[in-house]
Amino acid sequence: METLTQLSQFAQDILEGLKKTNKSINSKYLYDKIGDSIFQKIMEMPEYYLTRSEFEILTTKSKEIVGLLSKDKRDINLIELGAGDGIKTKILLEEMLKKGLNIEYFPIDISNNILQELQKSLLIEFPKLKVSPINMDYFKALKYINTKSNQRNIILFLGSNVGNFTYSGAAIILAQIAHFNKSGDLLLLGIDLKKDPRIIQNAYDDKDGISAEFNLNVLRRMNTELGANFNLNNFSYYTYYEPFSGEVRSFIHSKIKQKILLRNLDTTIEFEANEIVHTEISKKYSLKELEKLANESGFKVEKHYIDKASYFTDSLWKIV
Repeated sequence: METLTQLSQFAQDILEGLKKTNKSINSKYLYDKIGDSIFQKIMEMPEYYLTRSEFEILTTKSKEIVGLLSKDKRDINLIELGAGDGIKTKILLEEMLKKGLNIEYFPIDISNNILQELQKSLLIEFPKLKVSPINMDYFKALKYINTKSNQRNIILFLGSNVGNFTYSGAAIILAQIAHFNKSGDLLLLGIDLKKDPRIIQNAYDDKDGISAEFNLNVLRRMNTELGANFNLNNFSYYTYYEPFSGEVRSFIHSKIKQKILLRNLDTTIEFEANEIVHTEISKKYSLKELEKLANESGFKVEKHYIDKASYFTDSLWKIV
């Protein structure tokens, strides 16, 4: 049994979140090995337009984007926050290598499993590319990179990962990115745009229940890692989109009054019938909001690259 001083970060954060009056679980803990696999299925769902929309932008605009990213610079640190499987980034990497750029690629991700898989695939597809995976907090990673190299930094924050924060939270994160980099460094930011609310709702509440499986998997993870006794049949998934704020909010719902033992932590958590646990936020933006967000966080918008349906943008920002 773990003592309080020996608790893993996962255990500490789970305890803190489940002991709140309004229970919550940090969304990063949805991404264990099984969660990564389920999220791959989400990205392939017909309802989940985000991946396809961004893939379209990067496929059709890669030459123009790389031209701007590499303007006057041939030695580049390409730093990706939340790299995932790298499928979209590989489009840019291929174009950069064709252009003869000297790149060191730093994929940063909270999932060590996904980083290992990415490194293996890059070794096969781009054997001459220098790859330095980093499994740590974004800002610790940025600080480490900047002590290691003074080359121009190009930061990729794709896949609408910044949407996992509220507007104010995103402003703080982006200001920190600007702080840990240099004036003139660039950020390519993937953002899901506001659109027909029903399209957004369906992307997070699919008829096949894959989004539900993804969220409920964190209970299974607690069973495995914390010795918990969650019965997944006693919980369900709930999500909604609020179009004024642009926020999708996702929850785990307790169907019955129940007590859950976290055996490894010698702790019992009580759930009331119909109590909810917040798991994830997915914020959508208008272009006007993005311009405001950039200005508030120390950037200037250089250009928006938008897909044909106007569902998604990859926006190029420069640190002022």
